Order: sequence, then structure tokens, then C-alpha cells
Amino acid sequence: MRRSVVFGIILCGLMIGVAPSFAQEASGGQFLQWRTAFSGEDRFRYEYKNDFDFNESKKDTGSQFYQRLRVGFDAALTDEYLDPQMDIFIEILDAQTGGYQIKANSGQTDDFDLHQAFVNFIDIGGSGLDFKAGRQEFKYGKGRLVAAPTWANRIRSFDGGVIRYHNDAFYADILYGQDVKYNDNNLNVSSHVESLTGVYGGYKAQKIALTTEGYFLSQDVTSTSPRTRRYTVGLRLFGKALGLDYDMEAPYQFGRTQNRDINAYAFHLDVSKSFGGTTWKPQIAISYDEASGDKKVGDGTTNTFNPLYQSTHDPYGLLDYFRWQNMRNPELSLTLSPTDKLKVRPQVDVFWLQSTNDSWYNSSGVVLRTKTSGDRSAYVGTEASLRVFYDFNKNVKAECGYAHFFCGGYVKATGAHDDVDWVYSQITLKI
Repeated sequence: MRRSVVFGIILCGLMIGVAPSFAQEASGGQFLQWRTAFSGEDRFRYEYKNDFDFNESKKDTGSQFYQRLRVGFDAALTDEYLDPQMDIFIEILDAQTGGYQIKANSGQTDDFDLHQAFVNFIDIGGSGLDFKAGRQEFKYGKGRLVAAPTWANRIRSFDGGVIRYHNDAFYADILYGQDVKYNDNNLNVSSHVESLTGVYGGYKAQKIALTTEGYFLSQDVTSTSPRTRRYTVGLRLFGKALGLDYDMEAPYQFGRTQNRDINAYAFHLDVSKSFGGTTWKPQIAISYDEASGDKKVGDGTTNTFNPLYQSTHDPYGLLDYFRWQNMRNPELSLTLSPTDKLKVRPQVDVFWLQSTNDSWYNSSGVVLRTKTSGDRSAYVGTEASLRVFYDFNKNVKAECGYAHFFCGGYVKATGAHDDVDWVYSQITLKI
């Protein structure tokens, strides 16, 4: 498996060598030049956790530390207008963790490893077609289904390729990728046992604020027995209307997993209003998320929606107790900007299970609690949080925050139910 990673690096090197002749054929060979650049990001975060298992009697209170370094090299071949004809990018990632009074999060550790290594041919022959191949991040929409979330030390990537067509109003991707699995002791590699295939496109007519996106995604997992084939078809609409920003998304899933048919859905809607002409430029946002849970245990159909390779941390509260899976989540937030560099964001999230016949899943898909019989409430709890963001300059950014989880009836009916507290501070340096 290591050979595939090494081969990818060699391939990128060969592309640098053959790129001039390729580009000369495409544009006559005039005024072509390479532009190279290095990039780097070093991020450090401190977190203090209290009663994350809802049980004061257990020793689960203490501090954790996260440090992540990303180093990238970019080589772009440009024409006489400095428009890129081809881009080659290689990025290395190093992730380290530590702990005080509680264990370090070893699942977020990875010594220097290959995170991205791809070549991207841009607007091939003026056709509007791009082709990107190699190890890369997949990011689509708001990341509710396919994302490369950066809150954790490890960042998701895929080995594969994307063919993109784009013009002034329309864009569409055909994608295939194998999920890269982290291995702290060896090179990170992907395998055909878990893959994502699909089509993702969008349309925005000129002078119309509405953008429409549609997608069909196929996840194939053969590492489990029996095999899982999950198909997701969905629609997203976003834009501006009546002075409001809005975003709506509705996916539906079908297929087969664990010898059961899949019949599941999810829904998202958010609306926000900005008041840029007033003091502190407030922005009020209201959102609602719902994802189906299993209706009946032991039948031949599962109704549990699975958010595939979703974003984590921010979409459904800050404590990572939920994801787009068997949940209902209204959210209210207010963003204040006292200065151009400073932002303050209080936020409240309320959580219910969509079905009490299903489990409660955290952001990683791990089951936190299950109670499928007896008296139980669908109300899990409320999270209140406050975050502060400060940009010293374009290269130095800091943030800190606090969140508290008030346990609801479902937590109380399923075991320990002490409230949770969490504090963090983070600084990011970029070059």
C-alpha cells in the first residue's frame, strides 16, 4: 500500500516535467511560466473538559492539547494573462496531542504524513473542463454530506479524481474517491473497500440571487459484512430574498446495509439577517436541522440517515454530541462585530431525537445512549455557547469559547445526567 502513495508523489514530479509540453500544445507555447509558492499553517488549541460522560463520579475532567502543522508546495503553470493552465499541489500534515489529568486524544495523532498530492489541469483546451487527480480534499455545499472538516487535527482526504465542467452559470463535478485512512505508525493509505462516487452540480442564472444545486452520491463499503451500498440524492437552494440570506437542503437515502433496506431523509434550513449599517454590525441567524432515525427495531428497513463524510463540530453545536443522524435541532445565533478584527457569537442549540426507537449518535457516529423501550423523552438537552474571534492580521488568528450542556429528559432516563462544561482557546499562524 505504501507503493501507491510513493507512486502518487512520483507522478506529481513527472507531471512537472511533462507539463510545459502539454500546455504548449494547448495554447501555442507562448508566455508560459511556472509560479511556485510555499504555504504553511501551525495551529495550537487548548481544551478543558468537565463531565463529558455526564457522570461527576468518574474522573473525566481535565485538559487536552492539540497541535497541527500543515506545509504545502504549489506549482502553477500560467499563460500570458497569468491564468493557470495546470496546478500541482503537495501538502504534508503533522498532528500531535497531549493531555493533563485525562488521556490525550490518540485518535488525532499522526506524525508527518502525506495529506494531499494532486495535479489539476484547468480549462483544458478552452473547453471549460478541469481534471484533478491524486490525493485531495472533497468539499461540496456546506459540507453537510461531503467535507474536509478542520476542527480535529486529522483532516479527511480521498485518493481519486474529479472531472469538472464550468461556465458562467453552470458547474458540475463527476467524482470518485477512496477514503484515506489514518495510520500513525505507517503512511496513510486508501483502499477500494470504502469509496465515494457521484455527480454534484449547480446552476445560477445571471442577475438572479438563487443558486440551485443537485447531487447523486454513492457510498460503497465492503470492509463490513454484509456490504453497504448507500445512495444519496438531494437538492440544495441558497441565495438572497427580501433582505435575507437563506440556505435549504433536502437529501434522501436508499440502498442496503446490514441486510436491511435503507429509507431515510434529512432536512436543513437556515435564514439570517445582517444589519451592516448599525453599531457592531449584528447578524441574526435561525436554523433547523432534522435527520430521520429508525422507526422500528428488527424490521427489514432502516430509516437512520447517515451523513456520509460530513463536517463536524460547528454545524450542530460545539460539543460534538450530535450529527445529522436521528436528530432535531433548532438553533439561534447572534454575531456581533465591534471592530473589523473582533467577532463575538453567542449561540443556543436545542436537541431532540427524531425517533426514540433509535440511538443517540455523536459527531463521529458513535452511539452515546440507547433506550428503545420503556418511558423515555425525545428531548436530549440544550447547549448554550459563546465564542470570540480575533484576527490580529491575515497571518495570525485567535479564538476562544465556552459551552455548557443542560441535560434533558432522554439523558436522565438513560443513565448519568450531570451537565457538561467545555472551554477552549486556539491560535492559528499562517504563511
